Amino acid sequence: MSKILLACGGTGGHLAPGIALAESLQGQNHETLLIVSSKIVDQQMTAKYSGLQFVAGRGRGFGPGLINKILFFPSLLGAIFSSLNLVRQFRPSVLICFGGFMSLGPAIACKLCGIPVLVHEANRRPGKAVRLIARFAQSIHLPQGVRIKNISTERQHDSGFPVRKEIVLHSRESARQNLNFPITGRFILVTGGSQGAQVLTRWVENNQETFKQNNIHVLCLTGAGGREGEVVHASSVIRYSTFCSQMGSAYSAADLAITRAGAGTLAELAKCHTPAILIPYPLAADDHQTANALFAVDAGMALRVSEKDMAGLTQQVFDLLNQPVKLQTMREALTRVDAANHWDEILKEVLVLTQSGGSAK
Repeated sequence: MSKILLACGGTGGHLAPGIALAESLQGQNHETLLIVSSKIVDQQMTAKYSGLQFVAGRGRGFGPGLINKILFFPSLLGAIFSSLNLVRQFRPSVLICFGGFMSLGPAIACKLCGIPVLVHEANRRPGKAVRLIARFAQSIHLPQGVRIKNISTERQHDSGFPVRKEIVLHSRESARQNLNFPITGRFILVTGGSQGAQVLTRWVENNQETFKQNNIHVLCLTGAGGREGEVVHASSVIRYSTFCSQMGSAYSAADLAITRAGAGTLAELAKCHTPAILIPYPLAADDHQTANALFAVDAGMALRVSEKDMAGLTQQVFDLLNQPVKLQTMREALTRVDAANHWDEILKEVLVLTQSGGSAK
């Protein structure tokens, strides 16, 4: 049995694929340890995975703002020393990084210790941490067709997005029952990802009467520190929740999702065949959510609305809900995208590394 270290904390988009890969590795009798952050979103997501081991790492993002950039460097040194101690104690055969500020310290520590480093980037515009780690990583796993400049092509591989075992397609009726929603009526899922999105929460709040008049149920995931509660009418239930531990049911229950455009969200939408209108987060690093959304639109699985154009979102939502043929076409596209999500390539490479003592051929 090999020991495998995964650096994957900070956001749901980094943490979810780490959990998915760890589940598959433990299913093949390997011991895993996941480095996560101390953020609330990490605590919420990890709470239900009692069979996995997690440890809080150190680190902070590079910006925004001058103060954050200055504080980044002493924080990085602390993260490296902390990771060196962890590596000496755990003695992993390989490290897999999933990007973000929690990956850099462990990656440098493992490189110093001669431990192979693999890095996975889910977004169609690789982030700063991934671009840096890619310079010394043994291999880089990227979305199909995406490559990082000035890195040897031999080390760059097409890869999919690891999806957690719990994210599966349910029947609409069972999904709504799991969530304690009525099985009749139309259902909209609104989520800003693991961090929440106030602009999407406000959109739901401003349209409560419209949803009531049109017999529409809404599950609005508001993120850590967001609003909670229910607004119940005779034929409409609007629920606000900071977190949902049954995302497979949430996607499956929905006739339509209004979401941000993180790579994890797109992979999970595809897994559950949920048509969506994507509102990319405009301040995402390197505007990667817009790149993700454009890919999804080109694939036919979603529509895109800029956050600055949300005044027309309500009409677009109702127009789409009233086009069953269009929704079915989107579901068919989602099925194709999910079928093309070959994320087992990174799993295979990790298994080869553990068997060959750290040198995949």
